[in-house]
Amino acid sequence: MVPIEMEDNDGRLKKRSVKDIYADLQAVLEAVGLWDCLDYFEIAIGKKKTENVLFPDFDWLSCSPVTSGGGGHCIHIGTISKGRYSLIFVGKTSEGFPTACEISNTCAKELGA
Repeated sequence: MVPIEMEDNDGRLKKRSVKDIYADLQAVLEAVGLWDCLDYFEIAIGKKKTENVLFPDFDWLSCSPVTSGGGGHCIHIGTISKGRYSLIFVGKTSEGFPTACEISNTCAKELGA
């Protein structure tokens, strides 16, 4: 499992950085053989400048396969807080909708969604 929060030395839960969670998701996707199915998987453009910041607070976590207008299928991982959606990670696969679903489901399971 890829934790969004971890205990610090005092036993308090502390959010992890977007960059660290991305690295853990990449390792999981590699371990289960899905990394090579991706055309790309990265921190969303809106978060790249702040990848060292802590993962945002959220009411809901979303991990979804999305049909792309340009062919292929995307994977969107984001948060919903106070009615606002924030895209955190985005990926794309050319291997079909079932593969996009498998990648999204793996991310959801690993993030505890």
